[in-house]
Amino acid sequence: MNDSRTPVWLVTGAAGALGSALVRQVMAGGADCIALDRQAGALDALHDQLQESLGRAPALMPMDLAGAGPEDYQRLAEAVEAEFGRIDVLVHNAATFQALRPLLQQEPGEWQEIIQTSLTAPWMLSAVLSPLMSAGSAIVFVADRHCLEHPGGWAAFGVAQAGRRQLARVLECDRARNGPRVIEVDPGPFYSRLRVAAWPSDSPEHLPSADSAAEGVREAVEQSLHS
Repeated sequence: MNDSRTPVWLVTGAAGALGSALVRQVMAGGADCIALDRQAGALDALHDQLQESLGRAPALMPMDLAGAGPEDYQRLAEAVEAEFGRIDVLVHNAATFQALRPLLQQEPGEWQEIIQTSLTAPWMLSAVLSPLMSAGSAIVFVADRHCLEHPGGWAAFGVAQAGRRQLARVLECDRARNGPRVIEVDPGPFYSRLRVAAWPSDSPEHLPSADSAAEGVREAVEQSLHS
């Protein structure tokens, strides 16, 4: 069980550019963090990096959100409750994307993977973890307004983003009195593997870093929690 004064964050997509940067920043700020991702090797590397630089490391939760079933989410919630007792900030950051393409040319398997990861998983995680969250906690959706404003070519990714926006609105209405609060944060463009999948000519010299984007997300969350 963690110290009751120490905030507990759970970040999905924790092995990716934004997720790993966010894990590093919240842990450097003194919080505990559960890092969830399907890339077990990358999670191990993140663990070792933080153990070396901070003297402590995140709790690792290897999990493939695209293939997880209800029983997997329930086991996750039980493990979190046993180890930490609560969640203060749940960050829905995980995403998968292959390329810009017309919606009706998208392969069914690709559609299913994206919808499961970006829409179904946030609902499932919010449902099983909300009993561990107080009125002062937060469910955070990392958003992408660009694909909502310019939907052509974004296929399932854009559909999932639209669904996430409605999911956030419904959760906010349903939980308004008892919490947790619901926060949507669009970090804007930054250099990442997903960004390059959409725009292969992009380079890190011409875009903000994932560290900068993570700082914006973290500050938005902390500002909302303290307002």
